[in-house]
Amino acid sequence: MSSRSRGKYWSASLLKQRGWTNELIRELLPKPHYIPCNGYSVRTWAKEDVRQAERDPRFHYPTKKENSSIRQSGISLSGTRRSHNMLSCVWQSAPHDNSSPWILAGHYHAALLNRLSSETTGGRGVRNSQAAAWVGEFLALEHRCDSKRLPDILKNFIRAGNWLGEHLDHPITQEVRDCYSQALLGAAKQVLSDFSSTQPEADAETLVRAPHFPFSLLLREGLPTVWSVWYVPQAIRNSLSLLIALNPKDEYPEARAMHRRFILHLGGTNTGKTYAGFQRLAHAKTGVYLAPLRLLALEAQETLLDAGIDCSLSTGEEEDLREADTHLAATAEKLDLRQRYDVAVIDECQMIADPQRGYAWTRAILGVLSPEIHLCAAPEAKELLIRLIEECGDSVDVELHRRTTPLVCMSHTVDYQRVQPGDALITFSKVGVLSVAEDLRQSGKEPAIIYGALPYATRRKQMEGFLNGDMKYIVSTDAIGMGLNLPIRRIIFMETEKFDGVERRDLKAEEIKQIAGRAGRFGMYNRGYVGATQNLTAIQAGLDMVVPPLEYAVVGFSDLVLQVDFDLLEVLTQWNQMPTVEPYRKLDITRYISIISKMREMGFLLTREQELRAANIPFDETEEALRELFFQFLHRWHKGVPIEQPGIPEGAPTLPELEQYYRKLDLYFSFAKAFNCPIDHDKLYDSREQVAEEINEILLYRLRSNIRFCSRCGKALPLHHRGRLCGTCFRRERKNGPR
Repeated sequence: MSSRSRGKYWSASLLKQRGWTNELIRELLPKPHYIPCNGYSVRTWAKEDVRQAERDPRFHYPTKKENSSIRQSGISLSGTRRSHNMLSCVWQSAPHDNSSPWILAGHYHAALLNRLSSETTGGRGVRNSQAAAWVGEFLALEHRCDSKRLPDILKNFIRAGNWLGEHLDHPITQEVRDCYSQALLGAAKQVLSDFSSTQPEADAETLVRAPHFPFSLLLREGLPTVWSVWYVPQAIRNSLSLLIALNPKDEYPEARAMHRRFILHLGGTNTGKTYAGFQRLAHAKTGVYLAPLRLLALEAQETLLDAGIDCSLSTGEEEDLREADTHLAATAEKLDLRQRYDVAVIDECQMIADPQRGYAWTRAILGVLSPEIHLCAAPEAKELLIRLIEECGDSVDVELHRRTTPLVCMSHTVDYQRVQPGDALITFSKVGVLSVAEDLRQSGKEPAIIYGALPYATRRKQMEGFLNGDMKYIVSTDAIGMGLNLPIRRIIFMETEKFDGVERRDLKAEEIKQIAGRAGRFGMYNRGYVGATQNLTAIQAGLDMVVPPLEYAVVGFSDLVLQVDFDLLEVLTQWNQMPTVEPYRKLDITRYISIISKMREMGFLLTREQELRAANIPFDETEEALRELFFQFLHRWHKGVPIEQPGIPEGAPTLPELEQYYRKLDLYFSFAKAFNCPIDHDKLYDSREQVAEEINEILLYRLRSNIRFCSRCGKALPLHHRGRLCGTCFRRERKNGPR
């Protein structure tokens, strides 16, 4: 064939590359021209005739996948192609309207055509009876439809597609032409009816009209899955993106409209950084002090009250609100972003990277309405805090604070039985604190006791005993490290490992520095000392190590999530998955998910706002007694019955029972405040003081009777331990037999 002929005519091989089959050639093209080539006659067709025929709806261009399959297997796809073209013509010629059932039927039609286009072997070799049965089920959809069986019926109809294409003149095929659109419409009506019945909160009208509707997912899984897996997450993300700024700083427009001046006080423990900010706070007309601990907020309130300044207190567990107050001392989570202050002091700002509580510091720094803000932080927070401030468009001055008394690491280990007045012994478990304290007491040394589970009122009594000189020593956990300014001469580490709630690990350098920094209080000692009863090299290494700078600030969600009109759990999940800008990371929402899921599991029907309010109540949900009390309160409130203050344990309660009762009182107050329940504040105050006094009495005079020791080795047993042997001795006895 000459090059000139090739330009005007196309051969059969070229047509098949374009998707033509012998059946389509016979049906759509005129008789061929025969052109001699190398001694043979080659069938050809005029290019114009071919292109004209390809405009016919019965012709279907193959996809790349189909072309590949044709080349690899040589299988003819004429049946499915012709079936595809037939159904396409039938649908286009059927009368439609813009109602939801017709739109959904159109999605099913698009899904069927898509599958027919991708079928390469589907339906080949199907018996007439089998194809008739499948097609019959499909046509019956016009009058009756089982939504649960619909995906299987449609899949079988696709399997019959090749048979339909190969039997275009068959009566069954003609019936498909007549009833195809109405069958899909009948199915769509029933699917929408069932969907509205099972999910009345869902907006089916908006769902079926959503752009880029996933018709393939519809065919595979059904409309409920399209709603929950595709539409809801997408709608939530769209709503959140409109409500919540991508950059957290833009969530606080009032603060962005101000010019705020930050003074960044950087230094280690006992460097006077908080004191510097506090002095400015005391001279301001109005001000707020934000702390990580209730005890620090209470200490700040008392200091300001002693200076003649009206100061209120607000923490998650208690409040002391005064009518004529000008100042507020609070934990970081309790900041009111609507209130303006002349001066704000935010303490321990390195907490901004804490996965659970860091959001409160981020929120306070970005949103507090004050022209003068003092941030007190460890040195590793410097670069991160400056970055946040500058991105807000505010100014910042940096003040470095250094210890006025040197901190010296001792050169030898210490025998804790030979402690000296002013020493603080540090261990990282409550039972360790109590057993060491009892050992000291048996040798005539009276220690103050501090640990995290100790009620604040009792902790204050213990601190006052040490400050007054009634107690010469301290035994404490790492609770001593944050903000407790006590006249300590030496910090003695009894352990260099701690259990952090997940695993037992070595102390971090920043933990060692913060605790060790409590030694050598200015004005009382010329220098502070740090030692250990074992592994002194680990303590020395921690003191010498440079703590790496903080990399991110934790951000939480605001009440704006309540404006998204979907299930709260789904909204929180989508919020957590949405991106945020550097250097921010999302709050760990595991606790919120757990509490809200448990409330629903127990049958509580609450609004989104009530669910979020309940999940924000501060208590340890992993403690069974507190969790049960929380749901008791919630049940009574939900039934309209007043909640009551828990009663004190009967008889002679033990130390763990009294500590737990104090936590129950805290939960009672927090729940009542969250749900606006009446509180007898005098009764609550008296109960707290009574419990704190009883615990203090145990620590002072009855500690040994509240500690159990291993009958084999004498080691102190955990307070809730059952049995007479410690774990080590019990395993040894089981292995070797009793002595």
